[in-house]
Amino acid sequence: MTTDTSRIELADNAVDSAFAAMMAELIRTNLADHPHKLRDFVRMHGRVALVAEDAEQTITLHFRGGLLRVHDGLFGIPDLVIRGSSEQLIDLSRVPPHPRFKFVPDFRSGITHTLARALYERRLRISGLTANLGLAHRLSNVLSIH
Repeated sequence: MTTDTSRIELADNAVDSAFAAMMAELIRTNLADHPHKLRDFVRMHGRVALVAEDAEQTITLHFRGGLLRVHDGLFGIPDLVIRGSSEQLIDLSRVPPHPRFKFVPDFRSGITHTLARALYERRLRISGLTANLGLAHRLSNVLSIH
C-alpha cells in the first residue's frame, strides 16, 4: 500500500477553515510518517464530527475506505461525535500507545491521564462510541502522532 495523500481533501466549504485544514494535514502527515497506519485508514467508513466548543468550530471527517473528505460544520449524520475544547481535540493526537499492547493507550502517560480526567468530568464527551468501537479505535490510531 502506498500513502497517496491526495486521497485526503477539504470539501469546498472547508477551504477557509483553519481547524479543518489542520486536521486534514495532521492525518496526511501521520500517514506519510507512519505508513503502517494506512491499513486502518483504508478500513475506515463513517463520519466523525469534532466539536471544539471553546472555538465554536465543528468539522466532520467523512471516511470512505481510504478516502477522507473534511467538511466544515456537520455533514450528514455522524457516527461519532467528539466534543471538548480545541486543546483536548488536538491532545487526542498525542496519546501514546502502550509499549507492549499497541491497540490500547499507555495509561501511564500524562496526556492519557489528562484526557481520562476530562472524560470523567464530562469536559470531553464522545457520543456513538459503543456502537462504533472499530471506527473509534481506527480514528485514534490514524490521529496519533506516535
